[in-house]
Amino acid sequence: MEEQKKQEIIIDLQARLAFQEDSLDAVNLTVVRQQSEIEVMKREIVRLRELVENICESRGAEGGAAELPPHY
Repeated sequence: MEEQKKQEIIIDLQARLAFQEDSLDAVNLTVVRQQSEIEVMKREIVRLRELVENICESRGAEGGAAELPPHY
């Protein structure tokens, strides 16, 4: 009976280990996907920042474009 109990414990531990390995793989895939998305967003932020700077520079070159129109 003692040997059967040990076998059950080993089987249970093996099942838990397999589940944890699957969970870890899923987490790793999620982290890799999120890191990729973060890199894309960083590039987009840089591009948008440059676009805003270019717009601000071009409006500044127009002169007076930054002034507010009179209100009635």
